[in-house]
Amino acid sequence: MDQGRFAGRVALVTGGASGIGRAVALLLAREGAMVSVVDLDLAGAEAVAANVRKSGSKAAAVGCDVGNEDEVQRAVAATREALGEVGILVNCAGSVEGSFLADMAFDEWQRMFSVHSNGTFLFSRAVVKNMKEGDRIINIASIDGIQGQIFGGDYAAAKAAIIALTKTLALEVAYRGITVNAIAPGVIQTPMGQMLIDVAPEFYKEIPAMRYGKPEDIAEVAGFLASSGASYITGQVIVVDGGITLANPVNRFTARLMGLP
Repeated sequence: MDQGRFAGRVALVTGGASGIGRAVALLLAREGAMVSVVDLDLAGAEAVAANVRKSGSKAAAVGCDVGNEDEVQRAVAATREALGEVGILVNCAGSVEGSFLADMAFDEWQRMFSVHSNGTFLFSRAVVKNMKEGDRIINIASIDGIQGQIFGGDYAAAKAAIIALTKTLALEVAYRGITVNAIAPGVIQTPMGQMLIDVAPEFYKEIPAMRYGKPEDIAEVAGFLASSGASYITGQVIVVDGGITLANPVNRFTARLMGLP
């Protein structure tokens, strides 16, 4: 493929086998990028890589525990060997569990940080030294990392760490023409988001946009941040949530008082 915003670029997407990561990988491929799909689920990564190839772009599938330093190094080396040097890194791998902090086992806390913040750090460190002007790092955070989350404090804290990492790395590499940004999704129809949707199917009514987000909503923002059009945006957290973080009790009460849904 020789057309599109990302023609000739190599993108590495962690958590690329499903959900947001899958949508990002497919969008970048449609725009010409060669994509390394990295996931603990190797079979799922291979399926997405096959779809990338159908779009006319090159792809690699790499199995990886993103919290394991040695596996991260091998994943980056495998990507470099198959496709070339990484110019777009999207850290999207994630998992979720549920516990009150007072009841949370320490290994639960550590697992969240291993996947989210450690994975983001390890992959960023592994590629950033070889990046050049115009290259991009995009980290998938969460609105929970901004506002906290009952019954998910480990997830919220790990996502908050990603936001701090994003801002710090952005400062460290801005002079090189490399941008580092984060996206903070709200409730998205992914395997993880579906857990909430299943428990509270009417929850979308609490979202001002009156719908759940789609993985493609996040992928479109990632595509913009990876493009040349976003070259002067760095260290930012882009909230993509249909307005849910604006829907505090006062605003929701006022909306209903005024006859809005």
